[in-house]
Amino acid sequence: MKASESLQNNQSTATENALRRAVDTTPAFIHTARPDGYLDYFNRGWLDFLGKSLEDVCGWRWTESVHPEDVATLVQKWHAALASGEPLEVEARVRRADGSYRAFLHRKLPLRDEHGNIVKWFGSSVDIEDRKCAEQKIAEKTNKLERSEFYLREGERLAHMGSWSLKPDGTFDYWSPETFVIFGFDPRNGIPTLKDWLSVLLPHDGDAVYELIRRMFSEGVSGNIQYRVDHPKRGQRTMHSTGEPVFEDGKVVRLIGNTLDISEREDATRQLRRREAYREQAEALSHTGSFGWNLSTGELIWSDETFRILGYELTAKPTLEFVFKRVHPEDLSLVQRVI
Repeated sequence: MKASESLQNNQSTATENALRRAVDTTPAFIHTARPDGYLDYFNRGWLDFLGKSLEDVCGWRWTESVHPEDVATLVQKWHAALASGEPLEVEARVRRADGSYRAFLHRKLPLRDEHGNIVKWFGSSVDIEDRKCAEQKIAEKTNKLERSEFYLREGERLAHMGSWSLKPDGTFDYWSPETFVIFGFDPRNGIPTLKDWLSVLLPHDGDAVYELIRRMFSEGVSGNIQYRVDHPKRGQRTMHSTGEPVFEDGKVVRLIGNTLDISEREDATRQLRRREAYREQAEALSHTGSFGWNLSTGELIWSDETFRILGYELTAKPTLEFVFKRVHPEDLSLVQRVI
């Protein structure tokens, strides 16, 4: 009987030693604890990482290796798991033998006997430092991208400029939010087709735009065109679009570009031209010329009537000498003194 028990004990010890060797050689960080929370075993991976002996970390001495900012939360959740008997999962940073800290995901599961009593806790810890660093970089890039997109949207909104991308089959695969606004399309209906977009252009202008798009795809040329749009809410608007072909393997696969609403600028230009025309007519009728003189650069600017009064061609560059040549000799000194 005693021989049989001795054999069983030897087999059990051999099995336990084999299991311990397997746990020690696994790349995972394994530990165990008693029912009261006393950690009684750390495998070789843990001890090598910590640079400590088993005696240095058993019991509650392992807390000395946890980051000061994380140790209170980890101990609190460990006590809560011991009280409830529920599995534990928590992140905490642990100090490596070289003094640096690495983030770990710690898990602990209870082992119960046939009566439901916890007889052992088994834990594993996974190094997630690299993953967290990667997640942080992704988050930073995402935030940076979101900020860039926000500034881009705001810049387009303030400038009344939209951006777009057109494929050879006549479908737009991108319209910025401001593009919908300046052309009067509802974004809830999705991006319009090329045909639908051309329908809001004035007929003659739409033909010119379509022909330019055709050449950009077939010849790979850049696009630069001004045209008018019949906006559903704002009436006729003037647009200026520029675009560039995108090549892949020598073939145009899409056009990318932007469109600027230049209606106010065009209106201001037309008004300025009208005022200029009225001024020129008034000067011609009254034989009155006007001029400007930039004292810092010496540049002189004459109206057309000033050229006519002084008898110079419109292509001539105005100078003071031109003026002095037309002044009567008896008045020249007075004019010079006044200037």
